[in-house]
Amino acid sequence: METQEAGAQNAQTHEEARKLRDEAWDRATKVYKEAKGQADIVYDDAKKAAVDKEARKRADEAHKEAIEEAKKLRDAITNVAEAVFSDFWRK
Repeated sequence: METQEAGAQNAQTHEEARKLRDEAWDRATKVYKEAKGQADIVYDDAKKAAVDKEARKRADEAHKEAIEEAKKLRDAITNVAEAVFSDFWRK
């Protein structure tokens, strides 16, 4: 009887861990899309305001860096979720 209860508890805990991981992935995707969207808006405005080739080049570089930072943030969120989920399986 105790084995069945432990198995049911383990399944419930696994389902909770999976749900939290999936929610973290969803949040990470939303954060990335929002950050990228904001970077795109600023980039478009900066390109329009650029007065010379050098200014446009700086806008391009800043936009590229902003997108990379958004990706790093997304990856950091998903890495934490995956680490916790993986730790569940080690126990």
